[in-house]
Amino acid sequence: MHGLKLFLCFLLLQPLHATELLLLSLTPPVDYQDEYNDYHPVKMVRQVLKYYPEPYAIESVSLNRAFVVLRKTPGSCTPVARKSAARLQEFLFSSAFIIAPDIRLLVKTGSPWSARLQRMQDRNGRISLESLMQLPHPPVLATEDGRSYGDKLDQLLTLLREVQSVYVRTAKTARYGDLLPMLQKDFVDATLEFVEALPAEEKEKFTAFRLTEAADYSLAYFACANDAQSAQVMQQLDQAIMAFRLSPEFRQMLLAPFPETERPKVWQAWLQLNWQQEQPSAVAQPHLW
Repeated sequence: MHGLKLFLCFLLLQPLHATELLLLSLTPPVDYQDEYNDYHPVKMVRQVLKYYPEPYAIESVSLNRAFVVLRKTPGSCTPVARKSAARLQEFLFSSAFIIAPDIRLLVKTGSPWSARLQRMQDRNGRISLESLMQLPHPPVLATEDGRSYGDKLDQLLTLLREVQSVYVRTAKTARYGDLLPMLQKDFVDATLEFVEALPAEEKEKFTAFRLTEAADYSLAYFACANDAQSAQVMQQLDQAIMAFRLSPEFRQMLLAPFPETERPKVWQAWLQLNWQQEQPSAVAQPHLW
């Protein structure tokens, strides 16, 4: 293991060649080498990299730091990123390779807000964050600077940024779920998070509510620097992703985190979301992969 770490450090010190990839990830490099690591995003990235034909190096950085590096380092990418209107202005995005339940509003299980939000759900089982934050005494909502929660929520949170009941943490995000200790200790009342990114033992501590401002599911991509070298890397990544998507194991791996009864619905959402992404240049039928 020590030898592997030294080898990875050595790779990071070498200049990147024309199509060499520098992968910036929250996950430590050794986790991608561990075939027994069962964390779903790591498994999906690892599978894509099996089809990637060029050399690559992996560096562990915070989420915010990854996007800072992308702005100035040709050939760099970060995995499991979501698209947003703002990010599309700065970065290149690969084809999708993960689908996940979209962002949820999390409150502490058993808290007064948990019961109150249960009563506030509409007929579709959703909560409007905009309406919630307009209450005379809204919950204290914690968010993280630099993250994208989806275009509608990003726009709403920009408007709410100066509201007293919204706390924006500006420290660099080290991993998903960083705000949950604040929620668990009652420093805040609610936060926004991808529930699937949380360890199983954490999920039971919180109650998640779907939002009217968020879709049921979202796709994840590689985001890369926007330059000629990164465009070459992106072309290779897309070829690797498409090879994975056409492989016999792809559908099973894509749907593995979901309950078996939900998988047909998720697969249809995957096809529809990919079709929507490809609409400007696509024909009128979804791609079946």
